[in-house]
Amino acid sequence: YLLNKRKTRISKFLINSQRIISCYWYNFLELLATRIKFFENLLMNWRKPVFLNEIKMANVKKNDKVLLIGCGIFPSEAMLIAEQTKAKVFCIDNSIKAVNLAKKIVEKKGLSDLIKIDHADGINYWSGDFNVVFIAINVWPIDLVLRNLSKNMKTNARILCKSRKNDILEVFENELFLESFRIESKLDNPVTQSFLLIKK
Repeated sequence: YLLNKRKTRISKFLINSQRIISCYWYNFLELLATRIKFFENLLMNWRKPVFLNEIKMANVKKNDKVLLIGCGIFPSEAMLIAEQTKAKVFCIDNSIKAVNLAKKIVEKKGLSDLIKIDHADGINYWSGDFNVVFIAINVWPIDLVLRNLSKNMKTNARILCKSRKNDILEVFENELFLESFRIESKLDNPVTQSFLLIKK
């Protein structure tokens, strides 16, 4: 029992450490994208095919209420969701600097009527009003965010969760999340994986 508990703690640490590194890396790229058009185009061309596939997999429609956890400095996925589906997208990030920069980007793109951005944390944010939740690759601690969603999301709500090296499967195994979510489908992207989860 103690050995398994220790193994679980080490596993959580490694998974969340990878996500923290991703967070700083993407923040750097997104900061460049906010200042230099070349990097904005580069970032969008890289992300767009993955995000479009995720939007399709989550079957996002205009009447859906969408939550994006971890929008970052340059909220490219939120902008694509709004542009492609006209759904209202509510974004949160636990960095006030990221929130302030993201709001400026959304306003500049003319999408303020569809995208709202708040300073909040996925580990305690109320998600009961949303049909669809997107979780960015840089969100951590991912186990606590999923635990919060398992407690207050409505039945049959869809969650699109990014994964690196299939770390979500490990989180599910450690936390017994299969009691709360069903893994509906999976996309293999060039660097990451995207899991569609359904709330039971």
